[in-house]
Amino acid sequence: MLSVISAYDLKYIEQEETIDILNKTLNTITKLQKWNGHLYNWYNTNTLEPLIPRYISTVDNGNFIGYLYTVKQFLINALQNKNELNANDVGVAAHGDPRITQMIQTIDNIINTTDFSILYDHKKHLFSIGFDVEQNKLTNSYYDLLASEARQASLIAIAKKDINPKHWNSLSRTLTSLNKYKGLISWSGTAFEYLMPNVNIKNYEGSLLDESCRFLIMSQMEYAKRLRNTLGNIRSGF
Repeated sequence: MLSVISAYDLKYIEQEETIDILNKTLNTITKLQKWNGHLYNWYNTNTLEPLIPRYISTVDNGNFIGYLYTVKQFLINALQNKNELNANDVGVAAHGDPRITQMIQTIDNIINTTDFSILYDHKKHLFSIGFDVEQNKLTNSYYDLLASEARQASLIAIAKKDINPKHWNSLSRTLTSLNKYKGLISWSGTAFEYLMPNVNIKNYEGSLLDESCRFLIMSQMEYAKRLRNTLGNIRSGF
């Protein structure tokens, strides 16, 4: 859905086509079986039935709901623009586009019925990575680092008041260093973990997360240089 909106922003498609694609996407999403409002990890694209093993991913649903907030704001802006155009055309206040209004209501319903509290360990104050429906239990592994793709799920759950805000302070802020610079550690050091949430979450210059993202990029570039030098030495040895 964000790709469709981006296509509109880049002027590849018109607004009407954008709305039409988003509407069809939302209609399909509403038909999908869900678990306490959450989407399953895998579906049969022909029948829309969940695939076995049925699993609920905390990070994926956190990202999904976060993106829905963005889609909702796009639709609100589109509705306001249509109202202004209609008002200018007829000289009176417009009544809006019923289709867009319905889409906004659909998104609100999906957001409100997606319960993150059941993916949360209230003793550890951390999110499990997900829920195994086949085994009917949370996975015994947790998102415990601030530098993680899952931080969007954390923010969404706090904003929805599904969990206590103290969870944010339970996310580890352990630092590592390279070339006299410091940054937060992540599970695997991938750019995805650090940068993915920034698609949707405002980045504040000079903040710990901002500095950590810069630190990550520097570290990746340093790694690439070392790898290139290593490969060069190997080739020269033949």
